[in-house]
Parts: sequence; structure tokens; C-alpha cells
Amino acid sequence: MKTHRFLPIMAMSSVSLLLGSGAALAQEGGGSAKRSTQLEEVVVTARKKAENVQDISASLTAHTGDSLDAKGIVDIKDLQNVTPGLTVTEMASYSLIFIRGIGSDAFQGPIDSSVATYIDGLYITYTSNQAQSLGNVQSVTVLKGPQGTLYGRNAVGGAIVVETKKPDFVEPQMSVSVEGGSYNMLKGKAHISGPITENLALGASGLYQNRETYLTYTPDPSQKHRDYDDRGHKFEARWAPTDWLEINGSYYKVDHASSDSAPLTNSEPTPTFAAVLTANDEPWETGVGTEVFTEMESESYKLMFDINNQYFNTKAVFGHTEFFSNIFWDFDMAQEKLLVIEAVPNTAETDSLEVVFTNSERGPSWLTWIGGFYIEDTFKDQRTPVYVDPAVVGSQILLGNAELVNALTGALGPLNPLEPVNLVLYGGVDTDAKAAFVEFDIDVTDYISVKFGGRYSDETRVIPESWVDARSGEDENGNPQYERIFDYEPDQATWRDFTPSFGIDYQFTDDIMIYYSYATAFKSGNFNGLNINEPPERIEPENAESHEIGIKSDLLDGALRFNAAVFSTEVTDGHAQILSLASGGVTRLENATAYTVEGVEIEMVYNTPLDGLVVNFAGTFLDGSYDDYECTNFDPETGMEGTFDCTGNDTIRTSDFSGTIDISYSFNIWRLENEIGLGGYYNSGFWFDPTNNVPEDEYHKLNARFSVYDPETRFKLYAFGSNLNNAVSHMQKFRQDFGVGESYARPRMWGVGLQWEY
Repeated sequence: MKTHRFLPIMAMSSVSLLLGSGAALAQEGGGSAKRSTQLEEVVVTARKKAENVQDISASLTAHTGDSLDAKGIVDIKDLQNVTPGLTVTEMASYSLIFIRGIGSDAFQGPIDSSVATYIDGLYITYTSNQAQSLGNVQSVTVLKGPQGTLYGRNAVGGAIVVETKKPDFVEPQMSVSVEGGSYNMLKGKAHISGPITENLALGASGLYQNRETYLTYTPDPSQKHRDYDDRGHKFEARWAPTDWLEINGSYYKVDHASSDSAPLTNSEPTPTFAAVLTANDEPWETGVGTEVFTEMESESYKLMFDINNQYFNTKAVFGHTEFFSNIFWDFDMAQEKLLVIEAVPNTAETDSLEVVFTNSERGPSWLTWIGGFYIEDTFKDQRTPVYVDPAVVGSQILLGNAELVNALTGALGPLNPLEPVNLVLYGGVDTDAKAAFVEFDIDVTDYISVKFGGRYSDETRVIPESWVDARSGEDENGNPQYERIFDYEPDQATWRDFTPSFGIDYQFTDDIMIYYSYATAFKSGNFNGLNINEPPERIEPENAESHEIGIKSDLLDGALRFNAAVFSTEVTDGHAQILSLASGGVTRLENATAYTVEGVEIEMVYNTPLDGLVVNFAGTFLDGSYDDYECTNFDPETGMEGTFDCTGNDTIRTSDFSGTIDISYSFNIWRLENEIGLGGYYNSGFWFDPTNNVPEDEYHKLNARFSVYDPETRFKLYAFGSNLNNAVSHMQKFRQDFGVGESYARPRMWGVGLQWEY
């Protein structure tokens, strides 16, 4: 009979995942470490219960917090450098996440991502820099493909699951690390936890990181953009008053500020503005006309109950999250101050409850199951001040059509061509989401098991208010006065869907599993709430359907892990965004009628015969195209907005190939345990827009690391270098009214750190 290597959920904090660069250590007499020829089992909670990753009939990539630290991975957008098939770009702090070419480039505050992010079991509803920094992390798991049954909300492309470290009932744990590096980087992390009584444990951790931005302000290099700054802390308590009940409570807060993704540069002004805007296409240089940066604050409260009995186990997670951000941005992306747009503030507040039931050991050995329900209430809004230079409005170029200018004129009276125009746009969306889900896993024979399930979702969106104010003058004290020029009626819509899943596993041998899986996912519709002269437009839901055939195997007596998958995902009514003022708003979401992404993934980990030498390789091949899509974009020849036939074009952010290779060598000198690692990431390039005229060129990045660990003193000295070849890649690139905007991913960086653990 097929063996499901489940572990008790309450024991997860003591389970170690396989490091991306290492294998299991077996201790022999005298405490010296000798590396085993077998790779360690990797245990994750990808399906909301603890399982060996080799028993899960789906593609996923798991990282430990230690392995991410060793490679200099400090936040979500760095994950793509160690996870093929994952693309994380950023627009003014909004994270735009794609997995296997499936995702959304929308970055309005009230809009949801198409890849779900979870921290300690809580769904993060805001897209702004999701999950923030990776601080006191236990593990990060990237689930690839639609995850509609178990994760549900907005998991069309997949899910990213972050687990932080939890206090232990038996052993006290302490760790402190200090790191310095390029761009005057200073980073510190601290964690302390342990038992207070035999059934009560407390923990606390903190994170601090500050460095200068890697961007240069071209008009005056002596002026500096704002520093990258992260500060966070977490408090957690675990209490097990009985042998069948455990209660976990936590509070997590992160403050973040940065200018890395805000100072976009206009590398190719549109023909209309070529004579008045200064272009700049030099990597890591900017030339904006006003100070631009982002600042944000996020808080999460969680209360979790684990209840185990002889019939079934129950986990209930109550969550409350709050998010606040300010974004200061220059829309024209040049030193000439034509148009400045801000998002001051973006807010999000969420209350959620998820209850998950799983089978106990009392049930039949051939059946495992999981089910539950989810309830969420979220309100997200965005207030957007807009400053327009009078020359631009007077020429009626910026707004693109006379109707909009006439509407503003009629509301405000005659426009003085020498006076600037100040508008404030506001839109908010309230979401009431409910869902119920179940999944069964049945061993039909000793070698064949069948998995099936589904999720029913009911989501109601309400846009209670949407309006536009214009500055009409000042009062006697010099304070600005505003007048309401557009006030739109509230609107609401309800969408319901059922997303089934099905799979068959065939245990060919004890070490080889072949599987087929069918998965679906649903993302509810929404509203365009940041319009100037039109009521909020309704956007229809997007749906995904995926087929996957894969193999998971441990070969050569466990020394070689080889996993591969072939898949095809079709998305209908996918959500796509255009950044445009000509259409009467700041940004506009639309439905990309249908697109399909097909691909192949390969993952290999080889513990070589040379003691201590481990080789990792992972690669993803993708082929994506729009099946039927009349898209809105800008003509590069004229700079004018129009509708184009994008049918047959490559889908956005879909690389033909992306891959990583990592070689590590561990060895002992005296009592010191040492590791050297070399890694590389390659991306063949992709398109940022559906008209396929804004490219990301192919690039590769080289990384290295070295560490020395003293097991007696428990001190670890380490160093790393990322993007050592200083390759140019982008966090975002797009075409809009003023031209092509670019923001750059991180250049060459290095760091040296000292860590102590107990």
C-alpha cells in the first residue's frame, strides 16, 4: 500500500526542509559530520497538512529561511532568482507576481493579485510588496499552477506560503545575526523563544535593514533617493492546556520604506512629448521631477486553535490584518514636472476565519481527507491626488480627448491656461467572501491512489463610493479648497463559482511516483474605481483550468532526486491592466478574453559521490499565447492609445526558459564546518505588454556564498554576492501616455555577516 508520510501538524516547528544546497547530515562518533549519500526528506504544509514533498502530486519549490539567508534573499521579489517559473516584478511597491506565466499586472490598491500569498496561515489581501521582508522565516513554499481547491481566493496562478519560526515547548531558541554590505547596508535579526512552563512557550523576534538605494538621480547625482528601510517585530505565544488542544497567538508588524521601484525613468518618450521630456535609458539612473518613494506599514494578528480527537482534527485560524501605504510617484517619469500622481493613502483591512478539518488516525488507512470553510471581510481603498501642468491640459494632449477637458471645464468654470490643475480621485471596494472546500485521497490499490475535491466560492464586491474632487482655490488662511466634480453612484456585484480538482497517483516503485492532476481556480470580478469622467467599470471574473502529468523520484539509492512535469493552463477572462490617462483614468483593468500557457518543468538534486558536493538544477520551459484578445495599448510609432488585435501574441512575463543551477561543497577543517556555493540564474526574456513591443531582454545572474560554522561556539561567519556579473533586468517596464517607463532590479550586491544560534 502507498505510504503517506504525514506528520502531526503540531510538530511542524521541529521539521527541517531540505536546504537548496545541501543534504542530510549523519552524526558519527566524536560529533564529526559525515554527509550521507541519501537526500533528506522535505516536509511542507503545501496542502494544509504536513507531507513529504515527494508524496505531493503537484509542482512546488520549497526553501528554508536559512537557505534564503545564505543566498542573500531578503524579500519576495528576490525569490525569482532561485525559483524557475516564478516572475516577481514591482511597480511603485505593488508586487506583480506570475507563476508559469499566469498572473496579473494590476496594481490599483483595491485590485487583487492572481497569485495568493499566505503568512502563517493568513491570506494577505493587499498586493503592495506582498509579505514585505522575509524576516524570521522557517520556510517559503511556492505552489505552481491553480490552487483553487485548498487555497481558493485569487490562487489562479499559484500560491506563496510563508511560515515563520514558532516557539518550542522543550528547547529554548536564540539567534542573533548582524550583516553589512554594499550600498552601506546594515542588517540585523534577532529571535528568542522557549518554554515558560511545560505547556506554555513564548517567542519574540525583530528585523532591521537599511541601505542606500542603488539608483542615481541623473540631474544631480549629489542628491539621493530615499533609503531602503525595513523594521519589523513579531510576538508569539503557544499554549497547550490539554493533550488535545493547542492555541497559538501572534502579532506581526513591518514598516517599510524605499525608493527602489518608485523612481521610474522615461527611456523612450512618446513622439508627442519627445520635444519636452528628457529621455534616460541608462541602467540604474533616474531623472524624475519630484521626490518619489513609497512607505508602508502592515500589521497582522492571528489566533489559531489546533484541536485533535479520535474522529478528526480541527484547525481554526482567526486573522485580522491592516495595511497602510503612501506612494509618491512622477507619472511622466522625467525631470520636467508635467504630471505627478500619488496614492496617499492606500489602505486595506481584513478580518478572516478559516476552519480546516482533517482525518484522524482512527479512520481507515486507505482514506485521507481535508475539508473546511473560509470567511473574509475586506475593505481596500485608494486616494489618488493628480497634479497636471497647465501647458499639458491647455493643449488637450494629456487627457487625449476634448470631452474630458470640457467636462472638467464645465465643472470648474473656465480653465486658466497658466494655472495648474489639481484633482483627487478616490475609489474603495468592500469584499465579502465565503467558501467551502473538501478534498479526498483514496488508495484504490497498493500502487494507485485517486484524489478529488472542489471548492464553492461566493464573493460580493461593493464599491460604496467613487468620486473626483478638483482644487478650486484657497480659503482666507491659504488652505486648499476642493470642489466635487464627479460623484458616482455605488455599485455591487456577486460572483459564484465551483472549482473542482482531480488527480491519480501511480506508485511505480517505492521511489518513483507518476501522477496526473487536474486543477481549477477562480478570481472574482472587480471594479475600476479610479476613473475621472466615467462611472466605475465592472470587470468579470477570471478562471483557470490546468492539466499536469509529472514524475517524482529518488534514484541512485536516494542520492539523486529527479522531478519533472508537463502542464497546460488555460485562463479565461484574465485580468490585464493598462496605465493610461487618455482613457479617462489613472489605471484601467480589462479582461484578456483567453490565453493558454503550456510548459515543462525539471528539477534535479544530486548528492555526488564526492563527499560534500551537491548539485541542484531546476528549469522551466514555457510557451504562452493569447487565444482571443482585443487589447488596449499605445502605438510605439505615434504614441497614441488604441485597440490592437493581440490574438496569437506571446503572453506577458512568459519566458521561453528560466533556470537555476547551484553547486555547493561542504567540508571540514579542524572542527569548523565550511560551505562554498556557486549559483546561476538564466532568463531567456519575455514581453511586458500584450502587443509585444516592450521587451525584457535575456539575462543571467551569477551568485556565490561562503560560510564557516563553529559547532562549539555556535558562531557562523558567512559572505554572499548576488548578481556578481551586474546583469540588467527590470522590476517593471511599460508603455503609457508619456513613453516607456523602466525600473531596474538590483545590481551587483554583496554582504558579510556573523550569526550566533543557541
